[in-house]
Amino acid sequence: MFRKGQTVHLVRDWDRCGTVQITKAQVYSCGKKQMILTDAATGEELGRHFYPRREQAAFGFCGAFILEDAPAAEIEAVAMQLATDVLSNEREHFARCLAGGHGEGYDAAIRKAQAELHEPRIFWRHT
Repeated sequence: MFRKGQTVHLVRDWDRCGTVQITKAQVYSCGKKQMILTDAATGEELGRHFYPRREQAAFGFCGAFILEDAPAAEIEAVAMQLATDVLSNEREHFARCLAGGHGEGYDAAIRKAQAELHEPRIFWRHT
């Protein structure tokens, strides 16, 4: 469980193409059902509806993670795994879309989206 004032890292999908963003954050408020996070560098609110647990499934099929303050290498390992999972899910999704036989225009749009996928990468919001 997180607590008010705690330093955490928000790790979330950036573009559904294989990029994951890491943001150092502060827990502004934490209850039993939700918490509010602010950017540790700017004080800007990052969101009000985070779950007070590590996995944040509400942010999409791959979700996002809130990690307690840890060495950068550990945080980046979780971020890289999330990027890999996003890519895997997107590739499976596109394969299902192409197997549906929806027509040339639809298939062309799916292939264009497929071409935008890249290798897993991460970036820190503030370094």
